[in-house]
Amino acid sequence: MRVSEILAREGIAVPLEAEAFEEAIGFLLQRLEAAGRIPEGQSRILAGEVFSGARGDLTRVNEAVVILGVQFPGVASMVGALGISPSALSVKGWGEGGKARVLLVLVSPRRITPLKLQALPTLARFLRDKENTARLLAAVAPSDVVGFQEFMELEVRDEPLVADALVPTRFRVYPDVSVEEVVGVMVRYRLGAVPVVGEKLDFLGLITAMDVLRHLLAARMAGPEGHAPALSSTARDLMNRSVMGVSEDQALVEAVSLMVNKGISQLPVVREGELVGFLTVESALQALAGGGAEKEGG
Repeated sequence: MRVSEILAREGIAVPLEAEAFEEAIGFLLQRLEAAGRIPEGQSRILAGEVFSGARGDLTRVNEAVVILGVQFPGVASMVGALGISPSALSVKGWGEGGKARVLLVLVSPRRITPLKLQALPTLARFLRDKENTARLLAAVAPSDVVGFQEFMELEVRDEPLVADALVPTRFRVYPDVSVEEVVGVMVRYRLGAVPVVGEKLDFLGLITAMDVLRHLLAARMAGPEGHAPALSSTARDLMNRSVMGVSEDQALVEAVSLMVNKGISQLPVVREGELVGFLTVESALQALAGGGAEKEGG
């Protein structure tokens, strides 16, 4: 999507009349509410949560420009407001501190991580160009920003990532845990799969319900003498070491395409060798349909 789709004229405050940085944030969020881009009555609540640290992440682009990213499920797609102050505002206590004259507030239904990986790098690259920043700083009215075609026509990615559909891992087992214990955990908590991890929580392999069923079925067919050894064998004996995984910053459509083509119902999500959760068909569907992953699993 283009910046012009994110940044409506009503959300451009030039000049931005604010004496403090917090006041500027509140004012721009009010602009978004007044323009009907965030639900009525939410700007004050959002501002309070940003001030308390419950929401929001500030990125400094250069000595004059900062971008505030706010995750808020009350919007259908990314919306933004831009303020340009005649004088520098103190950003003390926020991110890297310092001062800034240009504040861009981005409100996204997605988590902050996708915002940092997609929209922010594009905007930061553009605004780190001294001429581009200088043109914004020279604006004396909203029309000057709207007329800055190179900025308004800038393409910004806003697509869901695996992080948007991540179902956090609740249960893990170690390699030496018995199959009987693994079965107990899976049955008790209705799990379709259990990850096997090392001492540092590094991801070693995965045991699915189908793996367990195959193991127990073979034991049953071997007769009573095969049942006890089957349960006393370990997770190491049963786990699948060659497991396809994805990262949080991978495009969700790519991961879903992999699941569909391979007939996989869930994919492990790994961060620096550590399993952080699963992408499931249910969580992917929910994320692609506009919601976030709400269930816990794995």
